[in-house]
Amino acid sequence: MKMVLYLIVSIILAVYGGINYYIGLWIWKHLGNKLPFLNVKVYWTVFSLLGIVSLVGVGLNHYLPHFLRNGVYLIAYYWLTSVFYFTLSIVIIQLISRLDRWLGFIPENLKNTRIAPYFAGLLVLATVCGLLIYGTINASNLKITSYDISIPKQAGSLKQLRVAFLSDTHLSGLDDKNLAKLVEAINKINPDIVLISGDIIDANRDTDSYEQRKMEEYFAQIKSKYGIYASLGNHDYDFTGDSAERIDRFKQAGVNILRDSSIKIDNSFYILGREDKTYERVSGQKRKELSSIVQNMDMELPVIILDHQPISLEEANKVGADLQLSGHTHSGQMFPINLITDKIFEVDYGYLSKEGLQVIVTSGARTWGPPVRIGSPSEIVVITIQFE
Repeated sequence: MKMVLYLIVSIILAVYGGINYYIGLWIWKHLGNKLPFLNVKVYWTVFSLLGIVSLVGVGLNHYLPHFLRNGVYLIAYYWLTSVFYFTLSIVIIQLISRLDRWLGFIPENLKNTRIAPYFAGLLVLATVCGLLIYGTINASNLKITSYDISIPKQAGSLKQLRVAFLSDTHLSGLDDKNLAKLVEAINKINPDIVLISGDIIDANRDTDSYEQRKMEEYFAQIKSKYGIYASLGNHDYDFTGDSAERIDRFKQAGVNILRDSSIKIDNSFYILGREDKTYERVSGQKRKELSSIVQNMDMELPVIILDHQPISLEEANKVGADLQLSGHTHSGQMFPINLITDKIFEVDYGYLSKEGLQVIVTSGARTWGPPVRIGSPSEIVVITIQFE
């Protein structure tokens, strides 16, 4: 088993190293060697260091001294994002060049000039830098997305419910200023209830800084009539398979964590929170079947499910649930990854009506990896539910 793992890791490292080398060589040939102040040895030293730091930041970050972790993490993921878009940009230019050989649509006087490669290199560099700048600004702008839906059930005397729904806050990498901004945005919504569908923290990051700063206490400042209820996501479980201490601290701050369990609110509706599917891998135990969780519930009342990943929709529909709220996908976070998530999940973002079940998937309040969003928003979702 270890030999297979080593082989897989070796192949990944070889492929990643090859991609980095090809990008470095292409940029040097098209741009770097045209700049008289840039020394080839300095260029390749810096380029190699960025590649090495990206590997350390992704795979070995939790072994670094605490004061280095967040900095190395950010450098690593910004570089990985750069590699992704450098690769896409270079491939597009190479495809255009190949097509031109067949179709001849680029004027000869442009192709035969010495500065043509320089402009190609400059275009690629400007595109990647522009995308990183735009994506960073876009990720920091928190958007409010609204849905008005109806659930054809009676909810006691309750006729309407205003829900603030969020997911993927990844608190471990969030500074106090942005966390305060998030809490302020939730309170401005004036919700009846706050629902969170997982990835509250990020157990793969520097959770020591999260714990020292007591980030969960910010959630105690959130105001709502019925309180805050949350399920767990794949990043909420630590390397040993759980995050019990952190979960207890959230409970102390007033966040009710539902783990394959449900709660009846004001004798009017149910909130049901599921363990994330990842729980099965990290703990070695199956998460409960929905049918066993709902067996003692009054299904005549509205049932809202919190499930981090937008999966098990058939199961939720079969048991008579009314609304499932999910996150996880980040709506791809960076174009064109959203084209992939769209194929993986029945709904990777937005609203879906599936027979008796309604599904809303958020792109998340924050990002994972690089603080960059291209083609997707950072958002809090406001859902106004009308009951019979």
